[in-house]
Amino acid sequence: MDWNSIGSFLNHGVHHVLAGWDHLLFAAALVLVLNSFWDVFKVIGVFTVAHSITVTWTALRGAPVLPPSIVEPVIAASIVVVAVENLLRRDAELKWHRLAVAFVFGLVHGMGLGGALLENLKDLPSAAVAWAIAAFCVGVEIGHLCVVAPLSGALKIGRDLWQERFRLPALRWGSVLIALGGAWYLAAALGLMPGPGGE
Repeated sequence: MDWNSIGSFLNHGVHHVLAGWDHLLFAAALVLVLNSFWDVFKVIGVFTVAHSITVTWTALRGAPVLPPSIVEPVIAASIVVVAVENLLRRDAELKWHRLAVAFVFGLVHGMGLGGALLENLKDLPSAAVAWAIAAFCVGVEIGHLCVVAPLSGALKIGRDLWQERFRLPALRWGSVLIALGGAWYLAAALGLMPGPGGE
């Protein structure tokens, strides 16, 4: 597999994430409540491992693990669940159940990402599939970092400057906006209203 092809799959991963805000909203919801960069790294790392597992599974299987009619509503619901949990939180400590949530929902997000990859794997030599999957997964992470890194940095600056006067309103209103975005995706996934693409 040549570098141009690897670059194409890398770009496909980046573009898929940045063009589809459902994955970004979920990642933002995961990190919005956290104060520590190390905690952000851990929770995004768990999310990455989880969705990489199901992206790989889907790609090697050559077919979706679950139908989009199940995967897309669960992805949308995951955004709402994590955002609402943020609103109920009383502290910024990373607990094991948040890591478990990131992993379980990450598996489902990976099914959605894997479905987007399948079309591009058609007619690809079997020897090149592993490279394509790896490049796509790296591209997905670059896409996530394009939002998570500046968001985490901006939140840290705000917390350092204004402490609780910034942290609590940012957490509350950020989570409300994320939950509303997730509810919109959920309604679209259930066919109750047009989706982001006007479908």
